[in-house]
Amino acid sequence: MTHEHEDDEATKAVNAPRSVLLVGSSEALAARCRGMCLRARVMLIVETDLAALTNTAVERKPLALLFPDDIYAFDSAEFDALARDIQAAVVTLEPGVTDEVIEARLAEALLRAELLRQPEPSSSRYVLVPDGPRRSKRR
Repeated sequence: MTHEHEDDEATKAVNAPRSVLLVGSSEALAARCRGMCLRARVMLIVETDLAALTNTAVERKPLALLFPDDIYAFDSAEFDALARDIQAAVVTLEPGVTDEVIEARLAEALLRAELLRQPEPSSSRYVLVPDGPRRSKRR
């Protein structure tokens, strides 16, 4: 991988809009989530095709993956693995969930994902040398 390619990837990550991916939901739920995402200043992406989910998630790198309970139950282990790979939080939505609950879960998920994506604190230029047998300086 060249440095130029790494720079392109870093630029894309910085310039990518904050987003949430809603998976395979009804238009009514999408409309409810759209308003919440607007207030949270994140873009809502709706993916109704489960076959395209992985590509969409990897390409867009949303902060959260929102699933209706029945879809999440279909393959929860795979959805959790995808979320780990893209450093996103998973939010499940049961039937009849209120807007207040969705908004609270979304806020928590965004915070978790943003913490996951924080860069590692820069390390010191000094390194601790472990204790152990040392060779004599004399030969």
